[in-house]
Amino acid sequence: MPKITVNEKKIEFEEGLTVLQVCEMAGAEIPRFCYHEKLSIAANCRMCLVEVENSKNALPACATEISEGMVIKTMSKDTELAQQATMEFLLINHPLDF
Repeated sequence: MPKITVNEKKIEFEEGLTVLQVCEMAGAEIPRFCYHEKLSIAANCRMCLVEVENSKNALPACATEISEGMVIKTMSKDTELAQQATMEFLLINHPLDF
């Protein structure tokens, strides 16, 4: 089985899973608003952004398919900043504040 690293822990996974699904199997909690396993993936809320090594920007965990050798960091400073920025954007643009 292929392997990846989630928060410095080696994980084996099946082909076709997303970063979010594999991280959940590894015990890593990733915040999300729009993802549900029985619905199509929209990746609209962007709350599930995670740092993936060798990637320029944070990637949405719900829409990123896993591949061999990925190194995913769900608790890094970059991940935390990306999630905070997304939450701030959502709160600033909330329609009930007007």
